[in-house]
Amino acid sequence: MKSFESIEAELRESNPGWWDRVVQAIPELAELGSTPQPVQYHAEGDVANHTRLAVEACPPDCEPDLLWASLLHDVGKPLTTKDDGERITAHGHHAVGAEIAERILKRLKMNPERRELIVWAIRHHTFHLSWNLTAPEQASRRHKRFVADPRFPFLLALLRVDSLASRGHPRGMEAYELYKQLREMVIAEEEITKAK
Repeated sequence: MKSFESIEAELRESNPGWWDRVVQAIPELAELGSTPQPVQYHAEGDVANHTRLAVEACPPDCEPDLLWASLLHDVGKPLTTKDDGERITAHGHHAVGAEIAERILKRLKMNPERRELIVWAIRHHTFHLSWNLTAPEQASRRHKRFVADPRFPFLLALLRVDSLASRGHPRGMEAYELYKQLREMVIAEEEITKAK
């Protein structure tokens, strides 16, 4: 079995054939290639194509946890994807994926602090779909508490690479920009409160 450090190096370097080597080390990823996605949101194709693009969208100097979150964020889709001929859905893939990612990262002996952050981000990476905000000012106190979480910038970084990897999505990077603005607004409000 490869160590998580050697897999991390594969993700960082993205040399030719990196995906196949990572799939050999993490067999749970093999099913991503046969898991379809709705074309109107994912013109890039199946979940494997999307995942590869998400990893490759990570900035060269990003923290390594973002590489892992990008790699595993949709690992729950093979178990949750339904295609009824008219619509393809993957309801609950974030929760199922968080459980699978936890098992993978434990097996690879990643330290608990890193593992917890990555799994938390995977569990919450679809938060914006249920919030459905169109402006930062619409955020409730509950939304603002979540956005104030010190882990939120990491989740925002995952939302960015996920959005970049969703080719042809009609709203593209809108969610990322909106929640980036909301985070800035919440931090500014906190600073004003502290100064009083």
